[in-house]
Amino acid sequence: MHLPARTSGVLLPVFSLRTKDDAGVGDFAGVPALLDWLTRAEQRVLMVLPLLPTAPGDPSPYGTRSAVGLNPLFLHLPWLADAAAPTEEEAATLAQARAQPAVDYATVFPLKTALLERSFARFEARGGDAAAFTQFCTDHGNWLDAWALFEALSEAHGRAPWWDWPEPLATRQPTALAEAQRTHARRVRYFQWLQWNAFEQWGRVRAQARTKGIELWGDEPFIIGQDSADCWRFPHYLRRDARLGVPPDEFAKEGQDWGLPFFDFEALERDGDGWLLERAKGADACFDARRVDHAIGYFRQYVRDARSPTGRFVPDGRDAQRARGLRTLGLLAKAGRIVAEDLGVIPRFARDALATLGLPGYQVMRWAREDGVVRDPRHYPLISLVTTGTHDTETLRSWWEATHVDERTLLAARWPTLTSLDVAEPTFTPDAHEALVAAALQAHSAHCVLPWQDVFGELERTNHPGTVGPQNWSYRVRWTSESLLTEDEPLRRAEWLGRLTREAHRQRR
Repeated sequence: MHLPARTSGVLLPVFSLRTKDDAGVGDFAGVPALLDWLTRAEQRVLMVLPLLPTAPGDPSPYGTRSAVGLNPLFLHLPWLADAAAPTEEEAATLAQARAQPAVDYATVFPLKTALLERSFARFEARGGDAAAFTQFCTDHGNWLDAWALFEALSEAHGRAPWWDWPEPLATRQPTALAEAQRTHARRVRYFQWLQWNAFEQWGRVRAQARTKGIELWGDEPFIIGQDSADCWRFPHYLRRDARLGVPPDEFAKEGQDWGLPFFDFEALERDGDGWLLERAKGADACFDARRVDHAIGYFRQYVRDARSPTGRFVPDGRDAQRARGLRTLGLLAKAGRIVAEDLGVIPRFARDALATLGLPGYQVMRWAREDGVVRDPRHYPLISLVTTGTHDTETLRSWWEATHVDERTLLAARWPTLTSLDVAEPTFTPDAHEALVAAALQAHSAHCVLPWQDVFGELERTNHPGTVGPQNWSYRVRWTSESLLTEDEPLRRAEWLGRLTREAHRQRR
């Protein structure tokens, strides 16, 4: 029997990176030097949050405007062949944004957009790389043409949702689309140019990662926004006459209505699953492996519509749900390696189906229990990914210091690395930090991915679910990527993580 390699790595969103010449938000240029730090720390994986295009001004990596493509926000301006020089005023604003402890999106979005648009004008004036650009547009035309036109029309209609556009455009009548293509040709070309540069820059990063022997793992969201190029293109697959959500539970007596489109998997299957496969192949082309978000959604969806205002599961019945999950996740797995995000209320049949498919699920240590009993990490499934937290959880340090002594005592009895720890002491001491990280690395799970904040014992989290505001998606690393191996603290932390990794027998191959 072939056993999977024991890999380990770090989870860090691209927007959280910092470089000496960024625009106040992390971008692709921050990755190469981070790879050097990961090599020093003896890690083999860098996992990032979704890199898909989002709505202008929306920092959430899950507010997707396209199921394929890259977010132009992560373009590194100095890497552009036709980079426009900032004005004196813009340079001052850039310096201020760069120095902020967190991403100031209100400043970053308009500033970066202005510089990108001037860079595009320089590209047009120079008439440069026309053949390469044209070839890219041809190669990616199956999704790029629709996304670029969608963005141009959204802009032209004051960012009104597509269903509020004039009816011929909202329903994609061919004559109206052809006229729109002519009318907005320059803006369509601009959005195509953004993707061309984003793919070139990300390809540059991927090439360096391969050279260093580090895998780049991505995140494939389940959800597609209603106001997206995909819902506009495929309203018969991504239906707005039903809304996704979750059923009532102990946290929400009436459940949750997310107001997001319902996936009509039956219609997809009748048409050969083209859109589902296009999406999976697009993600696989960008990453060595990918986390499939909300895996339970591929088994069943909880929808509200005129027929069931309070909601119902689709499909109905365990056998039908299991069959759908096996089929859809099987299709996604054929496009490339995946890890299934199976957190939350997951029925046993779904976990059994993941095991049948050989897909790793998640073991978030603080939640990993069997029949209410804390699990010993040495007994986690081999085909799984262990972690100390996710982008939606409080950090390891925050959780430990807020956890009741009885819970810490219970964990110490089940997690071998905690047995000699004074769990009556809630302070996140260096010993507690090391014991908790070691518990994850020494788990039986084949894969271990640690949030950056947990490696460094920080308090700042990435997202506060259920809230909207500047506290979300704005976390930034304290050091520039270029200084990670020259500043004392990140250098010491790399050596520390490397030692714990070797002790857990997760050495780099």
